[in-house]
Amino acid sequence: MDEKPGLLVVDDDELTLEMLKATLETNYKVSTATSGIEALKRVEHESFDLILLDVEMPEVDGYETCRQLREGGATAQTPVVFLSALSSIEERLRGYAVGGDDYLTKPFDVAELLAKIERVLLQRRRQAELSAALDEVTNAVLSSADMVGEAGVVLEFQRRLAECQNYEQVAHAIFESLARYGLEGCVRLCGLGAPVTRNPRGPCTALELSIVEHLQANQHQSGARIRPLGQHTSFNYGTVIVFVRNLPMVRPETMDRGESERIGRAIDNVALLVEGALTRVAALDSVMAARDLADVKHLVVMTREALADISARNQAQVMEVRQLCDQLRADVENAFLQLGLTATQEDFLSEMLRLHASAVMTSLHRSEEAEQFLRRVINKLAQAS
Repeated sequence: MDEKPGLLVVDDDELTLEMLKATLETNYKVSTATSGIEALKRVEHESFDLILLDVEMPEVDGYETCRQLREGGATAQTPVVFLSALSSIEERLRGYAVGGDDYLTKPFDVAELLAKIERVLLQRRRQAELSAALDEVTNAVLSSADMVGEAGVVLEFQRRLAECQNYEQVAHAIFESLARYGLEGCVRLCGLGAPVTRNPRGPCTALELSIVEHLQANQHQSGARIRPLGQHTSFNYGTVIVFVRNLPMVRPETMDRGESERIGRAIDNVALLVEGALTRVAALDSVMAARDLADVKHLVVMTREALADISARNQAQVMEVRQLCDQLRADVENAFLQLGLTATQEDFLSEMLRLHASAVMTSLHRSEEAEQFLRRVINKLAQAS
């Protein structure tokens, strides 16, 4: 049987620690620490599969603890899920900036906590499987950056875009170009097709996803397409959203001129990448819309042909029923001579036949009205397409 994943739960409230331990120990091997300092000491001698980290703690808070964990070689890739009573986007951005994988607000639902832990563990396992291939690709991309200048990266990106046949390929092209600039982030492409939201390693983390969704929901609040988010920068062009980490638009006064100019050029170059991606997504959407329009036109033609066939069949059926009614009336009138009916009885039966024949013909005419209605609908569809 596989060994349970090891969790380190860090919280300065002992009651919360006991509650979390009781909740998690069925599925995980749970260790606890009552402060960020104790947690940092524990990871020097023990390894954990995930760290559940309270934000508000004395001396060393959760953000600083996570930052130091990311600086340590053994814990640089250990997943960190924050627990906090603070739920604003600014707090989530702080958690993202120091390398957190997810963020859960207190009070939390136990089922949601377990789901987030499992999702983060699963994602890290998948990332580990892809890390070797990713390192190889990244090294190849970075080595090629030495052979081309910044403008060359944009030109190569434009060439790659021309070959992209779907949103996923556009996202891969963006990540490869960002890597050549030494940058990383996450992307959302949301045109007419199914939205694509991912980072260079695969699906976005829950924290990245919440940030991108915040950007999309608030894209009309500011006229600026390029906006700073702490030490990061968002490029929000509606159908194309790119969030680049550790690329500050607001440079500190202590930054030298050369570094400031490099960051400025990087922002301009990323903007060019996003604009190119925007154009390609629009082109892919146009192809998709044209294909959908062709499908609609084909459907209209098929429906019109089917309606013409139905109309012809209905006309033939009306003629056949009319002939049958006439024949029935003639047969009944001929039978009157043999039945010895009075004139009143004959008139009664003739009138009954006439009324029923009229009812049958009226019913058939209603189907003609339905045909006319369908024909009007088809004509409107044809005009719209």
